[in-house]
Amino acid sequence: MGKSYYFYILFSLTIFQLVGCAPIAVVSAPVAFADRRLAEVQYIDQKIEIKAILETQELYEDSNITFLSYNQTVLLAGEGRSQKIIDAVENKIKSLQEVKVTKNFIIVQSKNSSIKSRAEDTLITSNVKSRLFLKENKTKLFPMHVKVYTERQEVYLMGILNSKEAELAIQIAKSSRGVKKVIPLFEIIN
Repeated sequence: MGKSYYFYILFSLTIFQLVGCAPIAVVSAPVAFADRRLAEVQYIDQKIEIKAILETQELYEDSNITFLSYNQTVLLAGEGRSQKIIDAVENKIKSLQEVKVTKNFIIVQSKNSSIKSRAEDTLITSNVKSRLFLKENKTKLFPMHVKVYTERQEVYLMGILNSKEAELAIQIAKSSRGVKKVIPLFEIIN
């Protein structure tokens, strides 16, 4: 019974992660249209994420590292076995042609976060996204403008927003259940 429970959690986490990594071809027209990035940049971001995984997987064996790209800014998060591994991964990502900026939040840790911790992170991400969606009618902050990712109960927010929208997104994330810290990585526009 216990094995099937763990399998269900692992399967759910995998599905949630794959949804964020879907190629641009499967993104529906309304979603792509609502994004403030050009369609070409959306495609480049997806390409960066896939390239990052493929070109660094040998460097971080047995580590838990995630790559998210938004407007050619790459967020590196997770746990690496040593600083040497973290530095090698970051250098490889910086060398990718399409990458403009890297934001490295990988920590040195001897063991990866637990399945329970990752499940909590997934729930926090879902909670923040749903709260952004619910507030959208009142605030004009469209949830597709904010990319949300959670690691170790720390919420990373990426997007292209004006300062008022950024403040609102940060406030929503900070007031969400289970959030220890909010790390805004927005590009601010007028």
